[in-house]
Amino acid sequence: MKKSYLAATVIAFATTMAIATPAFAWDLLGVFNVRERVDVDTLTLPGNRQFSRIKICAYRHPVHIIDVDIHFANGGHQDVNTRWQVNAGDCTRNIDLNGADRNITRIVMKYEENSWKRRTATVRVFGE
Repeated sequence: MKKSYLAATVIAFATTMAIATPAFAWDLLGVFNVRERVDVDTLTLPGNRQFSRIKICAYRHPVHIIDVDIHFANGGHQDVNTRWQVNAGDCTRNIDLNGADRNITRIVMKYEENSWKRRTATVRVFGE
């Protein structure tokens, strides 16, 4: 009887891991600390890495993301007008990059921490 419970637990765990695997596909591209004033930061990505989309997540406090500009190695540029309010622990929608997988050289973000008190939020940028 114990063996059947153990086998059922192993199968349930393996199934859960198979479903959750795509969540691990996102690569951390950069981390920023955001204060209460409007700030512009540039994330420079070295090397030749291909991505099809990005997302931006806020931690500790809400962040108002005003603008995101994505620059590519071939000289191309994608301007994402966001004006998003991202609450702590949440992420933006997946931002699809124009064209096929793209080699991102830098991401320029304009944002501000958006809580009632003077605090610092953390922003993480992920690529897939």
